[in-house]
Amino acid sequence: MAKKGQSKALKRYNVPRVMRISPKEGKFAIKTQAGPHSKERSVPLGYLLRDVIKVAETMREVKFILARRKVRVNGVVRTSHKFPVGLFDVVSVEGLENDYKIVYDHKGRFTVEKIEPETKIIRPSKVVNKVTVKGGKIQLTTDDGRNILTDDNSIRVHDTIMLELPEQRVVKVIKMQSGAKAYIIGGSHIAQQATIKEIKPGTEKKPRMVILKRDAKEFETTIDNVMVIGEQ
Repeated sequence: MAKKGQSKALKRYNVPRVMRISPKEGKFAIKTQAGPHSKERSVPLGYLLRDVIKVAETMREVKFILARRKVRVNGVVRTSHKFPVGLFDVVSVEGLENDYKIVYDHKGRFTVEKIEPETKIIRPSKVVNKVTVKGGKIQLTTDDGRNILTDDNSIRVHDTIMLELPEQRVVKVIKMQSGAKAYIIGGSHIAQQATIKEIKPGTEKKPRMVILKRDAKEFETTIDNVMVIGEQ
């Protein structure tokens, strides 16, 4: 019979760039399930808990913790070790003093920052699409797979909305404009923070470009590689 569906196995040499894993230490790695993030820009929750946060030494121990509903991602309990987590997601483990926010390192791999636990999680999400739906409402699609309904037509693609999770309530909008503080999410300057100096218009064949300034140096990248995280 012919093979049906995608392969359920992921070999180590074929893992996404965001995973910090050596192909010489074994043959297979955990494969993310379908979820809010693309497979190229996410890592499995089990990998994060075992290899990055290091709350357990084996995947069996990780599954034991997950099965007892001790892990939350953005305030929601997750029980699958294959659940995809991505940039700026907040992982909370019951019994640990700190929560953990997912960020990039200088090589474009995911690492974590320790943060103080909060009752309400405020997460930045970049708007990647905007449409008008039935009833005249505006639907915003974000980089982490959320669909947000709003009446605010001033929000544009590439703006950042600050969401209160898990309710998904918009508490603030940060505009993509000159003077805004930005976090680089792709390209050779990934993980750097800089100030937007200028946004160049694009064409049908050329994307919009952003000139950024970090200390005394300037560099340029496509607007898709830029996420605004602060105002002027």
